[in-house]
Amino acid sequence: MSRAEKYYTKLAWDMNEKVRKTGTSDWKKALKEFDIDVSDYKDNPDNFIFGRSEKFNYDAVFDFDVYKLWSFLCAYYYNFDAENGDIKYWKFKDSTEDLLDEIFNAEYEFQHYYDNTSHWEEHFSYYFSGGIDGSYWLANSTNMYGNCFLPKSNPGELNGFKDDNGYIHFNENLEILNAQDGYKRTGWFIQDQRYFVIDRSGQRSAPFYSWFDNTEYGRYYGDDYHARSYWGFSNDNQIYWCVSPQDTWYWNSDLNDCCLISYYQKNYWKTNCRLYYNVKQKKTFDEVISEKLNSMSHADERITYYNLLVGTDSGEMHGNHQTLKSMTGTSIHESGIINGFGYDMQKWNEKHCNIGDLHEGVDVIQNSNSNICVPFDCKISDVNSEKNYIVLRKNDVQYWYDGNGGTKRDTEVYLSNVSLISDFEKGDEIKSGQKFAVSTGSKKCDNSDNNTAYDYVHIKIKIDTDGIGWDFIDPRLVLY
Repeated sequence: MSRAEKYYTKLAWDMNEKVRKTGTSDWKKALKEFDIDVSDYKDNPDNFIFGRSEKFNYDAVFDFDVYKLWSFLCAYYYNFDAENGDIKYWKFKDSTEDLLDEIFNAEYEFQHYYDNTSHWEEHFSYYFSGGIDGSYWLANSTNMYGNCFLPKSNPGELNGFKDDNGYIHFNENLEILNAQDGYKRTGWFIQDQRYFVIDRSGQRSAPFYSWFDNTEYGRYYGDDYHARSYWGFSNDNQIYWCVSPQDTWYWNSDLNDCCLISYYQKNYWKTNCRLYYNVKQKKTFDEVISEKLNSMSHADERITYYNLLVGTDSGEMHGNHQTLKSMTGTSIHESGIINGFGYDMQKWNEKHCNIGDLHEGVDVIQNSNSNICVPFDCKISDVNSEKNYIVLRKNDVQYWYDGNGGTKRDTEVYLSNVSLISDFEKGDEIKSGQKFAVSTGSKKCDNSDNNTAYDYVHIKIKIDTDGIGWDFIDPRLVLY
């Protein structure tokens, strides 16, 4: 049953790790782990909304009760067709894992809603590469009449938009497209060298060319230079958005295979995105196990047996295998358990504590300096006064799992946050029920009922038994 408890809580813990990751920068990885296609989820959410919301009108509920799990498994595996002497006690195996998978998946389902209303907006002041006074960048002039070109230099912001061959692509509006992301908009533009670019702030970037006609002036000088210089402009065979290779060469005779281009950023992507997520309890644990037991043979008997074990009518029954005395003076089932056995899962989208993901025992709340008594005749096998833990050992502890005198197992009990009293030391033999230690350390706990505070400590109890190899068990199975 301890293995079943550990497996079920691991299912919940694993799912909760993905839920917790969903609200972080690794949100896409988390959704992928839930087998969700995130290929269209381009923007990072500005807000992560977990639990009850406008999209999911329910609370995230985790209703695990270990006593219900144990009772269910006993009712599920009990052979009502066998004679009493032929009843075999069930063992944890692969089929048990399959059963627990089925139950857990019938209970819980992760849900999400990616709400993205992000959009393009215009800058109040455009960003002109090199400033508004004009800064030009080199490009190969071979293919200047296509919808792409090969830059020889460019602002670093454009590097992520190039295709695998290093080309920059643009549309009919001279907006540069992102060749690495489906040729989508970037907000960056090539300046048309015939016109001023004026932003909303009134800032303006002058073009390379002017519109007055210098043709006659060029004819007077008998050459084409003055007609096509950067002081004048001719429409003939001209690429308007770049400084022509000829004018580039006029400007600098070393650049006869290049043209000059200027860039500016006009638009930006305004992120407005939310990720809603929640864990839906499709059915309660009670509903799932009721359906499972009702689908089996001897359904009425199984339901009755489950109700008897879980204490529906007469209070909880904890089994005749609970043969070890409580060490705190109070029944383990009436004590405050702050951390249970198994994986540390208590509430969706939260991490309960930092003492480790797997708890191999239970943490019991005790007042500081409370008495700790021996659960059976045993030996103090180890003591660490600096770390405040004690180990007790007894061979052949008798557990009443069957009617033939019980199963005997070597047993070790680990206690943390305790210290030996002065009369005892490592190696001593001690008797069942004898006081031998006290709780050590303290924390403040406010009592809201009477506005007082008291000191308390978490006593960690771990029980290791040699069944088929040594393995920790839930102390609540054997302590009373």
